[in-house]
Amino acid sequence: MLSVLLNWIYVIVTTYIWGFAILQSVVNNPHMFTFKGKKQSIYEVRYHESYLIAGIIAATSYAQLFSIVYKVGIIANILYIGICLLIVFLKKDKLFSSLTDLFSKLADRKIVVIYAVITLVLAYATSHGLMHYDTDLYHAQAIRWIEEYGVIKGLGNLHLRLGYNSSSFALSALFSMSFMGQSLHTMAGYFALLLAIKCADIVQIVRRRYPILPDFARILAIYYLFTIFDEMVSPASDYYMTTLVFYIVIHWLDLYSIHERSFLPHAFLSMTALYAATIKLSAAPLFLLAIYPIHRLITRRKSGAVRPILYFVLIGFFISFPFVLRSMILTGWLVYPFTAIDIFTVAWKVPIDRAVSDAHEIIAYGRGFTNVADYAVPFKEWFPGWVSSLGTFNKLMLLLDTLCLPVYAGCCIYYMLVGRTSGKGKGGSNVFKLSHRKAVALSDFLFLEGIAYLSLCYWLFSSPLIRYGCVYLWLPAVILIGRFACFIYDRMGLAKYEYMHKAVFALFVLFITYKSIYFGIEDARRFNPSYLVKQQDYNSYEVEEKEISGIAFYYPVSGDRTGYDAFPSAPSLDGFKLIGSDIRAGFEPADPG
Repeated sequence: MLSVLLNWIYVIVTTYIWGFAILQSVVNNPHMFTFKGKKQSIYEVRYHESYLIAGIIAATSYAQLFSIVYKVGIIANILYIGICLLIVFLKKDKLFSSLTDLFSKLADRKIVVIYAVITLVLAYATSHGLMHYDTDLYHAQAIRWIEEYGVIKGLGNLHLRLGYNSSSFALSALFSMSFMGQSLHTMAGYFALLLAIKCADIVQIVRRRYPILPDFARILAIYYLFTIFDEMVSPASDYYMTTLVFYIVIHWLDLYSIHERSFLPHAFLSMTALYAATIKLSAAPLFLLAIYPIHRLITRRKSGAVRPILYFVLIGFFISFPFVLRSMILTGWLVYPFTAIDIFTVAWKVPIDRAVSDAHEIIAYGRGFTNVADYAVPFKEWFPGWVSSLGTFNKLMLLLDTLCLPVYAGCCIYYMLVGRTSGKGKGGSNVFKLSHRKAVALSDFLFLEGIAYLSLCYWLFSSPLIRYGCVYLWLPAVILIGRFACFIYDRMGLAKYEYMHKAVFALFVLFITYKSIYFGIEDARRFNPSYLVKQQDYNSYEVEEKEISGIAFYYPVSGDRTGYDAFPSAPSLDGFKLIGSDIRAGFEPADPG
């Protein structure tokens, strides 16, 4: 636990500095706020966690780029810290002002206590727990490859899953501190911490005395955090992506609720959505959020929108380019195992038949099959079995999504026919308009709800594995139900009945208490006092050694998992050969086909 906290302090301090430099360079760019010869007021960053998010994105891109030239270890961290110190030296006055503003907002002791409790609880959860199956299968190995060598040509030929190029692995390697004796795996818990801090604002409902739409997304995110509480010790990309998607949606709704007029914070979140896609491709539909700031720029600035749009295209390039480049080096494909775009002809390229089979296996497994050939089973045949395999809560959410879809369609039709002319986008028409000042406009709600349903469809018809798709399954119904709940609460004047919101909040606190007691009882069974200081290590497995071209490789005695210690390893040591005598030269298929 102590090692987790120290690691998080290092992450928070450095990413805040990096994020501050990046966001300040954006908001101070004259092209952002000058159009038609008029200079507009400079945007002030409202949320300090935005610096942390921007810093995490920058650190990830840095780690990926560094891995291309060298291993991500002590030298990468020294250079990383050196850049931090340079930023502090160049921007010390503005940085000090930002920190002063942050500490003034934390002057409320209740807020500090809430944040401290959240941090300690999540640090304890991240210090130990249940290791994800895929972590022992390939996550740990992927991270260690980055720690030991950086990126290796054709690594996907050694083990196809090592070709799954999640940017979270490079980030984990940067902050693992493996050169200090143990490879820490704290970043999934850190992403959960960022989301939990964002969710802590749920307490404002007591002061506000009425619910707003972000509150419903926060409740859902808190429920998710409890579901992964005993597994966030694992650096599984599912947790990074899902917590980040929840954060983006909650923050987006917060901006809607305060009627943010600047396009900048929405553009920032669009870039965050692009970053989420580099962690796991299932987040790709969320990048459609970029339509909103682009539309606002074009409608308000006309030709003056070109420069800001191009500026964010450049930012998007720096986020996506390292990911794509690493994918090409690891597998020879632009985005593995997506084979529709085939533009590289390199010796280490994963054969197309293996890549296609791997893609089909992902689809089949997500639909509940273990036979790769079943990927082509028609929807009407696999869907009923898939639904029956869901838990009760997920079945309920799927049912609510289905029931809410025609309601959403009706709202869209109503807005197109009536709302656009009578409401002018400020809360919709007289029918749907909410009186309180933090109401989300009907047009804004319809846009985000549409993105939620598109994300659900993309996930459902690709590889609907619930462990990373639950966020897409839950959000559509919750956003729509939340909007109508706010509407009913407002129109019926329920805010005057103070006991109602207090009762709801009390039930919410009761739920958290129940879950906390449940996890406390479960954790007591596997309590180890050493985890209060040192984080639980990766699991170890019995392996056999095989020498290939004078290099020792390892494979499991039984099953397909090898963990972190047995390195380099793979479930099977067939189907590849070394390009040269040195492992750094990379791997190529034994039979290129």
